[in-house]
Amino acid sequence: MRKTVDILGVGRDENKVYRITEFGAFKAERIAMRGLWAIAASGVEIPEDMSTAPLAKLVEIGIMSLAKIPFNVAEPLLIEMLEAVTLVMPDSQIRKILPDDIEEYRTILKLRKEIISLHIDFFFENEVQITE
Repeated sequence: MRKTVDILGVGRDENKVYRITEFGAFKAERIAMRGLWAIAASGVEIPEDMSTAPLAKLVEIGIMSLAKIPFNVAEPLLIEMLEAVTLVMPDSQIRKILPDDIEEYRTILKLRKEIISLHIDFFFENEVQITE
């Protein structure tokens, strides 16, 4: 079963609830591979010790790499990413979001962060170990 998370909007969107649903495995993998190829094509230098780098370093490299992707390459990925978002209506019905459903750019940024988190949280499951 795919994971979902409900997110409250920000500012003018604060009374709106957006539901993010995890993409299926094939779609998530396709988006990830397109992103990786875009990063590689943008000339990002990958450190030799990448395979042994801590996860925090990998995330840092990934975020810095995204800024080097030309917008015309990144835009289709950004649009497709929002396909994971639906709007939860006041009567609990759910529908696809429309451009006017989001009034604050901060809401879009929050949704993107949560979409990424929902799809890569498995990387972090074994990262934190609590010992007594």
